[in-house]
Formats: sequence, C-alpha cells, structure tokens
Amino acid sequence: MKIKYLSLALLNIMCFSAVAAESNSLNTDNSFFKDSKFEFSTRNHWKYLKENASQPKEVHSAWGQAFTFNYKSGYLLDILGFDFTYDNVIKLGASDYFATRNLLYNTGKKPNKHNAHGFNKFTQRYAKVKLGNSTDLNFNGKVGWHSLKDMGVVSSSQHLTRYSYLGYSGVLKYANFALSLAYIDSALPRESSQKVHFYSIDRKHEIDNIKTAGIAYNDKALKLDYSYGVAKDYIKRHAIEFAYKPMDKLTFGSQIYGSTALKNHDKMKANVRDFDDSAWHYAADVEWKEADWSAKFGIAYTNANRKGAIGFYGRHLGKNNRGRYNGMAAAGGDYMRDGEIVLSSILGYDFFKDNTTGLYLNYGEFNYKHETLKNGEINVFNIWKPTSGTFKNLSILSKFGYGWSYKTMSSKDITPKLRDGHAQRSPSLSAETVIDYRFNLL
Repeated sequence: MKIKYLSLALLNIMCFSAVAAESNSLNTDNSFFKDSKFEFSTRNHWKYLKENASQPKEVHSAWGQAFTFNYKSGYLLDILGFDFTYDNVIKLGASDYFATRNLLYNTGKKPNKHNAHGFNKFTQRYAKVKLGNSTDLNFNGKVGWHSLKDMGVVSSSQHLTRYSYLGYSGVLKYANFALSLAYIDSALPRESSQKVHFYSIDRKHEIDNIKTAGIAYNDKALKLDYSYGVAKDYIKRHAIEFAYKPMDKLTFGSQIYGSTALKNHDKMKANVRDFDDSAWHYAADVEWKEADWSAKFGIAYTNANRKGAIGFYGRHLGKNNRGRYNGMAAAGGDYMRDGEIVLSSILGYDFFKDNTTGLYLNYGEFNYKHETLKNGEINVFNIWKPTSGTFKNLSILSKFGYGWSYKTMSSKDITPKLRDGHAQRSPSLSAETVIDYRFNLL
C-alpha cells in the first residue's frame, strides 16, 4: 500500500474514532485532549567557515532565525494520535557559498548570496499509534512526515530546522530489547521546504526508497545496537554501536559502520564515487565524568578503497538523507578517508553552575603516493543551559576553531592536489552560535 493511502486511512480512522468517542463521552477527561502538549520555540543560528581547500580563499557564512510550533496530541481510545511541527525561518544574513552551511534556502545554482532566502514548512505531520501500556511490552509507530533520530541506519540532524522523511516507522519493545523498522521514500531537508527524492552522489540515479531495521539491548550497564538498511539498488549499510558502563563515572564505547555498493553505485564514474566496492569505519572511545568536568578520548580507522584516488566512508546513503553516525570523528568531510587514523578528544569543565567550557580536538593522518598527509582542528566551545530560574528554557552554544588540512582536487573529490609530489596546506577558521528558547503553551 502506498504511504499516502496508508496515511489517509489512519487519519480517517482517527476522525471516526473521535466522533465515536465524542458520542460516548463529552467530558474533558478524554486523554486525546488532556495529554496534548503545545510548544513554541525559537532558534537563532549563525555559522561561519573560511577555507581554501578546493578553491581560492572563500567565506561560507549564513545566519537565520527560526520560529517553531510543535503540537503533540494525546491518544484517542489510548491508541491513536496526531502530531505536527511547523517551522518558519527568516534570513538574517548570508555570504557567497552560504549553501554549504545548510541553514537557508538556496534558490539558485551558483554560490551567490542573493540566492539565500528564508522558508516555512510543516516539518512534521504524522499519525501515531501505540499498542500496550506495559513497560515490558509495547509498540509505537508513526505514519507520515516525521523525523527519525537514529532509527536503524537513518537519522535526522537539526540546524534551523530538522530533517524529516515521508514514510512509516515503528519500535516494538520487550523488557530490555527493542526492535525497530522504517521505510522512507523522500525528504524535507533541514534547509528547505521543498520535498526531494533520494539520489546517488552524481544525482543520475534516483533511489526509490530506503528500508532499515534494527535490534537493540539496553540496561544500566550495557547498550548494544545493530542496524541494517538498504538504499534500493544503491548501497547496503550496517551499523553497530556499543557502550559499556562498569561504573557511573566510566564508559567504554565502540562503533562500526559499513557500506557495500549495489548496482547503481557501480554504474557511477570512478572519479565520482566515495569508494569502489565497500567502505568501513571502526571507532572506539572511553569517557570519564565527574560532577564538574568530563573527558572523552577516541580513536578511529577507515578502510575505503578507491582505485587511483583517496576513498572515503560517506556517512549518508546518497543525496538528500542523513545516515546514522555517532562516532567522535563527526566533523564535516574529514577524518574518514581510506587508511586514515584519527585521534579525537572532548574536554569539558563547569567553571560555574549550568555552564560548560571545553575543547574539542581532532588529529588525523593517512598516506597518499608516498606522502603522509596530516589534518586536524582545535575548537573552543561554551554551553550555557540554566536548569532553574527565569532562563531555565534557554540554551546558548558558541564555538570557534582553527583547522588545517590540504588542497583537494575539487569540492566533490577529496583526493589531494599535489604540487611537485607534495600536498599543499589548507588552513581554515570556523565559528558558530546557537541560541534556543522554549515556551510551553499547553
């Protein structure tokens, strides 16, 4: 059954159930209304990057303001409900190359700041169903446009708005086990109100749908999650995430992500692909938390062979979707090249209540044509998030950093551009601020 027909069927059931419930009881104890929540939130987001990896030195900058209305109903007959999220984004500023920041809507094909615009959309609108109220056994499902945070091999990230997908998803829980599944066929990107389909990297092959499933175990000491997914005729994806907590302050973690090429991936030209046959990323980390400080360290390695060029583990399953990734090497297009080893660390200290200041560091290196290439970054960040008082619904994130990498063949090909057999250094400066405030209206 097509997704749109399934959505209409569920909505019709909801309407019928509402009429039936009203005829049976017109009191205010109806959980559909009593348990409803209506929230209004704002986000001010600015992102800045100055780099010259694939071109002369350029500034990539965007600044916008988002206003979000989020409604979550209760459950009719303790089974059916309906949620929606509406976003309105206003452009506050933009430079050329603003589109790389994924904040504002791009109406043109050239990197011109005059193509930057605000937008509005119903980011989420879906029917939801739940079966069973027991903590030992229950099912929750959604049909329609909705965000998917780490659902199988798919995820949703947020800048001014959140990525959302058209499809259905569900989670069946039994004791400490959870079985999840999802089917999606199109998306609303975080920087746009336009519905888009999934495509191969070269945009020549449409990906009809993405199917994914996962099984997880979770208790106080151990978390283990395995997910599998297929972007039809393009890529198969595996994701394994592990965390072990032998004591409250100490956590050991590991992540393994892998992609295998299918027929439409093989049809792409060799200089367009991220990898030839398969790509794997392996990571491990350890974290120690005290009341006012924390330290996390990680190491990762990527195997992504690509004949005659540098391969790469692409986190996403083609264009217009977000792939699940929770490793420490999540920084733009870096640290996942073939043969690259990366060391990462996050250090944070609470100088005063509700405020954390810290350092985020990455260092990676790999070999290419007898040349050892080194790249890294040092970022300083600060997060203020009051837990009580007048500003308890406010959070302010700010960060800035310096990075160093190398000149690439192009913005789409991360293979080093050598001069006299040697790589050319490419420094960068970056900065970001995010200000969130939330109001509970209902």
